[in-house]
Amino acid sequence: MAEKQDEKKENGENSTLFQQLEKQRAITQKCKNLEKHSAEYRRKFDWEWMVRVLYARGYQFARYNRGTGTIVFTTRTGVRIPINLVQAHLRGVRNQVTSFQPKWEVLPSLTTESSIENARYSGKVLDHVYRQAQIKRKIKEAINDALLKSIAIWRFDTDRKKDIVISSVDPFDFFVDPNVKSPNLNDPEFGAEYVILTHQLPLEAVKTNKHYKNTADLQSDNLTSSAEYKRFLLQVTKHRTEFSAEENQTIMLKEAWLRERQENGSFKIRIVTYVDSLDIPLRDDLTDEEEYPFEIYQGDIANGELYAESWVKHLIPINRVINALESHIFEYNHFYAKGRFVMDKNSGARIIVNQHGQIIEKNRGSEITSLRIEPLPATPENQVERMRRNFEDLSGVHDVSLGRLPGTIRSGVAVAELRQADSTNQNDLVDNLEDFLSRSGRKILKLVAENWTTGKLISVTGLGGRAERFIAAGERSNIAKRVREKKLKTYTFGEMELPLAIIGADNEVRVQVGSWLAYTKEARQEKLKELFRLGAIDQRTYLEHSEFADIDSIIERTRDEALLQSRLGTPSTSVGKNYGIELDDESLALAENELMLEGRDVPVEPDDDHEVHLAIHKEYQDDDIVRAHINEHIKWMRWQAQMSARPEDQGAMLPQGPAEEVQPFVMGPQIGPGAPPLKPFEQAVQPGGFTVPPNLAEVSGGF
Repeated sequence: MAEKQDEKKENGENSTLFQQLEKQRAITQKCKNLEKHSAEYRRKFDWEWMVRVLYARGYQFARYNRGTGTIVFTTRTGVRIPINLVQAHLRGVRNQVTSFQPKWEVLPSLTTESSIENARYSGKVLDHVYRQAQIKRKIKEAINDALLKSIAIWRFDTDRKKDIVISSVDPFDFFVDPNVKSPNLNDPEFGAEYVILTHQLPLEAVKTNKHYKNTADLQSDNLTSSAEYKRFLLQVTKHRTEFSAEENQTIMLKEAWLRERQENGSFKIRIVTYVDSLDIPLRDDLTDEEEYPFEIYQGDIANGELYAESWVKHLIPINRVINALESHIFEYNHFYAKGRFVMDKNSGARIIVNQHGQIIEKNRGSEITSLRIEPLPATPENQVERMRRNFEDLSGVHDVSLGRLPGTIRSGVAVAELRQADSTNQNDLVDNLEDFLSRSGRKILKLVAENWTTGKLISVTGLGGRAERFIAAGERSNIAKRVREKKLKTYTFGEMELPLAIIGADNEVRVQVGSWLAYTKEARQEKLKELFRLGAIDQRTYLEHSEFADIDSIIERTRDEALLQSRLGTPSTSVGKNYGIELDDESLALAENELMLEGRDVPVEPDDDHEVHLAIHKEYQDDDIVRAHINEHIKWMRWQAQMSARPEDQGAMLPQGPAEEVQPFVMGPQIGPGAPPLKPFEQAVQPGGFTVPPNLAEVSGGF
């Protein structure tokens, strides 16, 4: 009986293991089928990508022989001159688009003060990651990939220190659901049902990876890529991969991300790692992740497809014609410079070449004559120039965008107008980049929210050159919990007491890239000055876009003086408004002290907070100018108190006669918040009353 039970148990276990094995085989085969389907769909694009990359790298006489399945170089006698206009124009676009750091704008998820403040700090975290993760360089790489290979891909992750890591993925190594209609792979309606990433790794590294199983029978395949055309490309360019076959045993590892819908309607990502040589996976995990760790950038509008056509495709035929023309022109001119001669068959002529040129020795009586060779007509060179203009018009990148001033144009305004025309041609490129970076910013903040479980010291330097330090922590951290419980407001870092910023994952991110692309540095300064004079921008905006150093200190030095000058009746009475500053009364009173101690009279304005001003001015009440200024504040306080009294009593309370100097002022119980009602005016000043302010009659309706 016991034997039968053991047999039954063993059969049951074997049955379970068999089912598990079949399930593993099924998921592996599914991934291989998906990869094959994606590769077949993309094959028509791979060929174009390879040709574009070859041209950009200078291999402009390479051709793919479909019959032999190899890349060959076209043969022709004579000189072959490749003019790499494709690369020059790519460089012009990259530099133009990346000439400014993206402006990150993080919108708060709530309208609370803390949410707004954390959104502001989130933008600064993105600035920090921009530098730490070298995003500027990666944007240039992305533009290059998008224009040559239709798309660019970034992968987002964290390292051991929880720093954000952004990796550029070669589109050749990235296989995606052909039915995807949006560059946003996580779009619930138009996104991808799967993506597969392939990459070459050392065999030993795969076998020793603790996350992988079933690795005992793995064998090296030494493949440089899963993509056929990329292997051809690497062959032609003699590219050495990171792990070459001569140095290491390598294997092509493939990682599939499968989006699986759950019963509640949400998505979860299953990660399956596999190789071609095994029918079971190295890894099969259903994760808690809801999104792919990738973002895609389209260089152009794709009309419902993921893989867009860029202008590079249409530039190559023109570049090919220019190469041919330039080669022929060079050959002809070289031939013309050498000359041609006619001589008797039996002349015994011998040509000697030395540093001075050619010397011809001949027998006496024989004749040698030079043939007249006509110089090359202007037509071929005109054709080259016409082809170059066509090239520039098609790419939307002219001399001005390549750093060359066309003709005699030197005016900053004229150059700006030309650059404006070029930048307009790149609108789709820039618009798509802004959308791509917005999604990337959101993904970065999500990683921060989930992985920064301890506080990170963030030190950012804005365009003003002034450093700002704070502690950033993810919303899932203990720091965030203590902040929510109101047990923590600041963070002590060494001897510094730093503000805390809690970074959430639900904030919307917007990015601005293209605002200033059309302007040279000089033209940009002129435009900023014009906008500032018109009052369209404030002082901070002007300084930021002008890339001045230490913006905050400049503002601090100028704003008080600006407002005081307006108060003193200088010609520019709106200077304070032009600076875009609303100065509080305490700061204004401090600035007034500085001005009065320099011997300048400062008038009192009716809408001053007189109590605040008196408290600030009292330190210097022994100064005659300050004491007179204090007296004016007291007068206005008394008059405002009188005006707020009952109308029938106002006439009786109005003092008459000229003002006289007050005694040194001391803040007393009769003035200030919570004080008893003001005593009659005569008790606060010397007998005699006060002079009615010039505009008092207008305000009161007359006396």
